[in-house]
Amino acid sequence: MFQRSRKKQNSIDIWPGFVDALATVLMVIIFVLMTFVIAQLYLTDALTDKEESVSALERKVHELTSILSTERQSKEDLAKKKVQLDELLADLNKRLAKLNEDLDSKKDALKEKEVSHRSVMEEMEYLKHQIDRLLKSITLYETTTVDNEHKIKDLTKKLNQALLERVEELNHLNDQINSLKEKNIMLSKDADANKSLTRIGQYRSEFFGKLQKVLGNRNDIRVVGDRFVFQSEVLFDKASAELGGEGQKGLDLLVTALKEISASIPKELPWILRIDGHTDHLPIRSLQYPSNWELSSARAIAVVKYMISKGIPESHLVAAGFGQHQPLSDGKDEKELAKNRRIEFKLDQR
Repeated sequence: MFQRSRKKQNSIDIWPGFVDALATVLMVIIFVLMTFVIAQLYLTDALTDKEESVSALERKVHELTSILSTERQSKEDLAKKKVQLDELLADLNKRLAKLNEDLDSKKDALKEKEVSHRSVMEEMEYLKHQIDRLLKSITLYETTTVDNEHKIKDLTKKLNQALLERVEELNHLNDQINSLKEKNIMLSKDADANKSLTRIGQYRSEFFGKLQKVLGNRNDIRVVGDRFVFQSEVLFDKASAELGGEGQKGLDLLVTALKEISASIPKELPWILRIDGHTDHLPIRSLQYPSNWELSSARAIAVVKYMISKGIPESHLVAAGFGQHQPLSDGKDEKELAKNRRIEFKLDQR
């Protein structure tokens, strides 16, 4: 044990020194990095300032270039004007020289001919008068031109207004024409519809005649206006929408008559057979039919389905349920209530 402890004391522990050296190196690296970052920030600021200075100088150079270009253009314009003025001055000098020559010649002539000074003044007065007349004429021409321009503007404005009014009148006339065309189309459609209704009425009368012959004088099947009316009891049991045997027989007679009539109806005539279900006002509350609406609709649909099964095209059949809302009688007894429980058939236009 003693020898082992002596060995530990004699061995050198280098780890603390290594850690100190590593920490020193790390601090140097951090210092260098911080120095580099700070230098980079200063350089970035310096470069930013330089770039802003360069941009400002470029703007000033651009402005100076623009000013120089403007000055050059102005100089060129001034040079052109100077040339023009020089030419005008030369022309005026020529005219002045000529006037001097004329004056000298006139003086010579006056001296020679002893023309008085008054004649020259009169001539100058005449020339002045002519100049005044010319100035007045020019002023009058300018005034007349301005007046003519105003008149032309007023005439143009009035012409445009008149054109707009004419366009509005034409649009109004077009609207009236279109309205008349639409009315004409509607009248044509109404006329066609009236013709179809008239033809449907003819076949309806024939259909009713055949049904009356087939059904005979039955109290439970009757004609009400333009409809054939079957009492519900003929076709259905109470509170039911299932066709009974007697009801099917009655419908078979109706189907036979309808087939005979439909064979003679032209294909282009849009006819339908309306089947309307009606009930009395007594409420019905069952799981299958919660109200008279459902019962009347179900009965009408049952009749439609049966007639389709017998060969009547479904495109010529329509079912509707009115419930208790279209009564034939306001009576409260059973006989009057029975009148309201019915299935109505009407040959109509689609």
